Amino acid sequence: MTEFSYEDVKQAWLAEKTSHELAEISEEFYQNAARYVAQLNFELKHSEPLRGELLQEELRNVFWMIHEIHLSRVFKAIDEIAQGRLPAPLLERERYAFSEIRQSLEKLYTELVSSTMTGKAELAAPREITNVLLIVQTEVPPIVGDDLRQYGPFKRGEITSLPRRSAELMVKHGLARKIEVKV
Repeated sequence: MTEFSYEDVKQAWLAEKTSHELAEISEEFYQNAARYVAQLNFELKHSEPLRGELLQEELRNVFWMIHEIHLSRVFKAIDEIAQGRLPAPLLERERYAFSEIRQSLEKLYTELVSSTMTGKAELAAPREITNVLLIVQTEVPPIVGDDLRQYGPFKRGEITSLPRRSAELMVKHGLARKIEVKV
């Protein structure tokens, strides 16, 4: 392996930022960059203050460029995947991750869009009506029903529909009377 440097990171960054497609980077790019960062950190610990400031600035720039390279690659790859293609060239780890993303997006498309276009939809079973009609006998402050929704406040004579358990409690405490509905 030849010596990896700031210039290598910069060249990869420039290639990725100036290309509409994914730039070709070596499979070892991130590992080489990690070794380079470790080398800079080691040198930083053993350097004079002025050299330390320069190394810190270099580290900041390297981190920023590597982050930008990664984000650019992700955005470009997602754009390709959204168009139904697996982008190239990819690193092996990227290929695995983006293949999974592509499969998930295809499944989502099938579940949402394809089923809509073909008119296939799962019909939900009719919900059992569990609310009870009540006529309120006295003023009642707001309450929280079994379904964790707030109901009220209620005025005397008001008609309301509450979840079964909440309605039963109101009747039991004399706050309301159940209204029977014949169908």
